[in-house]
Amino acid sequence: MKKVKAVTPYAFQGKPSFKQQPYDAWVNIGGKIAVPHYPAKLFHGLVYKCSLPCLCRSKNEARLRFVEPVAINFDTFPDYMRYEIIPIIWDCWPQYFDNVVKWLRKYNVKNAVFTSSQTAKHMQEVLPAMNILSITEGINVQSYHAGCDLKDRSIDLLEYGSIKRNFFRHHVSGINHINRENANGCMDTFEQLLHTMAEAKVTISLPRCDTAPEETGGIETLTQRFWEGMLSRTVLLGRAPKELIDLVGYNPVVTLDKEHADEQVRNIVEHISEYQNLVDKNRETALRMAPWEIRMKQIMEWLECLGYEK
Repeated sequence: MKKVKAVTPYAFQGKPSFKQQPYDAWVNIGGKIAVPHYPAKLFHGLVYKCSLPCLCRSKNEARLRFVEPVAINFDTFPDYMRYEIIPIIWDCWPQYFDNVVKWLRKYNVKNAVFTSSQTAKHMQEVLPAMNILSITEGINVQSYHAGCDLKDRSIDLLEYGSIKRNFFRHHVSGINHINRENANGCMDTFEQLLHTMAEAKVTISLPRCDTAPEETGGIETLTQRFWEGMLSRTVLLGRAPKELIDLVGYNPVVTLDKEHADEQVRNIVEHISEYQNLVDKNRETALRMAPWEIRMKQIMEWLECLGYEK
């Protein structure tokens, strides 16, 4: 039986990536780990572009790697030459499908995990002999603040992330509407963002396929943003991805009325206490269902069923 060892994701400029969270969760549940061997910075460009041949592979170990398609060679280097790779793949949009399939075939990947159920379904159709698992994204729930009750919060409406992906192209009149244009430093660091989310009464939250259809190619998936809002007890206004509704068993998002959005926001703010029970339920649900440890335990049990050593 092969042992499965996880390798920590590379920290660009010394900053851990979002892929560090599932790695840490794997460690927290007792998963085995391996020493990383990332190349010196001088060789990063070469490793990104080049796909080197397999060498003599270990018969005793496989490597669990945390992968983005845009950097699949780098994210798995150098283990793809010496070990069986079990990749966990994020952000695998249609534009990357062909390259990912080519890479999986080249390195004889037998088992793969995708964070999008739609992507996993497509890959299973293309690669019917491969064992494919779909998991939803998780989050480190301990980082996020419950904040005060909605009626006592200072920000009426929050939009964070890229300005070009904001729903509103103007500031909603009559309320305190914060986005990157007028944030005045309240979202410059992660800690500031945590505080800001916990001060927001309403937060716009839409699937990436709605805000960046040119990138996602129609693939809808649950991302960390929804967990962040639920943990921060802010009213999520937008549209919930089906993966989220199916997972938690209800719709935690107030559906955005795009034709009357300004009026809808002002009405919610005016009656904000009516939404307190919803945001309380959302936080309790996220605390129970969002942790990465749940997903990594699911992966560990799946691998055991496939014959790998615990």
